[in-house]
Amino acid sequence: MAEIVVIDVSIEQDLQVFSKYLWDQRVSHRVVESNDRKLLLVGDKSVALQVRNAYEKFLTGETEAPVIEMPESPQATAVATKLLSHLPVTLGGIILSVLGFCLVYFDRDFGLVKYFTFFDFNRMSTYIIFSVPNGEYWRLITPIFLHFGLMHIAFNMAMLWFVGQRIELLQGSVRMLGICMVIGLGSNIMQATYAEATIFGGMSGVVYGLLGYGWVWSMMRPEKDLMIPNVILYFSLFMMVVGFVGLAGVLGAGKVANVAHLGGLIMGCLMGFGAALIDKFSTKENQV
Repeated sequence: MAEIVVIDVSIEQDLQVFSKYLWDQRVSHRVVESNDRKLLLVGDKSVALQVRNAYEKFLTGETEAPVIEMPESPQATAVATKLLSHLPVTLGGIILSVLGFCLVYFDRDFGLVKYFTFFDFNRMSTYIIFSVPNGEYWRLITPIFLHFGLMHIAFNMAMLWFVGQRIELLQGSVRMLGICMVIGLGSNIMQATYAEATIFGGMSGVVYGLLGYGWVWSMMRPEKDLMIPNVILYFSLFMMVVGFVGLAGVLGAGKVANVAHLGGLIMGCLMGFGAALIDKFSTKENQV
């Protein structure tokens, strides 16, 4: 279904407060910039007029915002199709991670898992001998989909959905894919380089990278805030500290790939800084 332009204003106009109101009303929408204009788009014709009327009342300064009546929920297949069309990277990461978790859970002797870990390994009696594979380049990225416990995958998928869908909806699937691939590759390589040869995996490095990206971007481009609550960032930083001081096992989280987490966060912050600078200067050039 094609999106509908409901609001078309100058680029200086601040739509952040109105956008938050729409999210509170559970109205799915996007705010994009085109040349010197700022557009708010929705994907449902039945709410487009209501959103427009609500914005007009919003401009008059009415304190009580109208309640937007949402249409009846569509069938599950329609919902799945729409989500896949708007969030292919976020949902793809979740699906592959669930498959990775199932592989780890059912492949008890790691006979298949070993082909998706960063290092190859073989069991010798009670020992595991690691080796660096030759030419199997998929191993650089596949560890991010392997999860070794229910708490591990539940936390990562909740964070990936909460943060990833905001970035992908507001900045597009191409950028989301690029961020995930760069951070996934980088955090895996750093974990493998600075930690001893071992079996590691999980989407945590990517999640920390997305948090860092969203945090820095929103600080530098507040008019295009990704609306990721600070409490999520603070909690994640707390969990990182818990991992580094060795308390993760006490909390039932098991061994933690601390280097991947820190590396992902740093890369995400740097990417957010670079993307915000490019966006800021490109916007100024368009305004000249």
